Amino acid sequence: MSTPLRIAIIGAGGIAHAHARAYTAQGGGVCQLVGYADIKLAQAEGMAREYGGRAYTDAARMLDELHPDAVSVCTPPTFHAQYAGMALERSIPVLCEKPMTADAASARALAAQSRRLGVLLMPGHCHRFHGPAQALKELIAAGKLGRVLQFENRFAGRLEGVVNTWFTRKDVAGAGMLLDTGVHSLDLFRYLVGEVTWVCAQTLAAEATEVEDTGAILLRSIDGVIGGISFSWMTPPGEWTVRLYGSAGTAVLDYGVDGGALRYWTKDSGDWVQLPNPGPDRFVNEVAHFLQCVRTDAQPRVTAEDGARAIEIIDACYRSVESGCGVAV
Repeated sequence: MSTPLRIAIIGAGGIAHAHARAYTAQGGGVCQLVGYADIKLAQAEGMAREYGGRAYTDAARMLDELHPDAVSVCTPPTFHAQYAGMALERSIPVLCEKPMTADAASARALAAQSRRLGVLLMPGHCHRFHGPAQALKELIAAGKLGRVLQFENRFAGRLEGVVNTWFTRKDVAGAGMLLDTGVHSLDLFRYLVGEVTWVCAQTLAAEATEVEDTGAILLRSIDGVIGGISFSWMTPPGEWTVRLYGSAGTAVLDYGVDGGALRYWTKDSGDWVQLPNPGPDRFVNEVAHFLQCVRTDAQPRVTAEDGARAIEIIDACYRSVESGCGVAV
């Protein structure tokens, strides 16, 4: 039996707990959480008590003292490049929370650093590891929907109190909801229907002051699929859906039903077919895949180049907002 991989986490906020639970779900024979670094010592200590391991305020010191086999970077976005790069320079594989960085230039630089050093960098595009999303991709590949013509996605709801958090501070978050949630939407588009070639975006700050909290994107794929994405932190009660419309059928991925179930209608079925989410959740699947890549040096399902490409598209969306025009990507 192989020795468990020793895992450290940089950043001890809410998303760090999702990573910690996912690592814990792999079992002690697969991996062991050994350290947590956060500028707020109390948060790192809280994770150490809950999951085991040591707490630090200095990430570099943690990496040098513990020499972990892999790291999750779970800080706010403007710090991703700094801490992911710190781990890569120490030859430590990195699972970096989305967005990979806050702007395209730093994303390309981080991906290049990973290539130059030959160290794994996997961006946390967790929806690629959602079981029903994988089933939807297989449905498309099998031609069950015919030629896919349209993609619609809405990730929106009312996030009370968000204006008082770092999510709406540009110096920490990098930008607003387009970067925070739009990165998932754009990666799902690329994963399901292909590369983005053109975008036109609009955003507004309904209640936030420094960043956008609501917006929409019109986009097109290399194969001509037309997409529409909308997002908001300010619109109750909430909707978290992906809809695909093809020449032979329609599919709906609804994250509000059974933990993210898929249903589809085709000419052959003649009625709606329901596919529940069998689990485990997407974070558990994502971490399992990351650890397998760490052990085997396999190419990850989502690469550093995928992470950089998503940020390039987001940068194009912001250029579109500024110009009021569509932008080729």
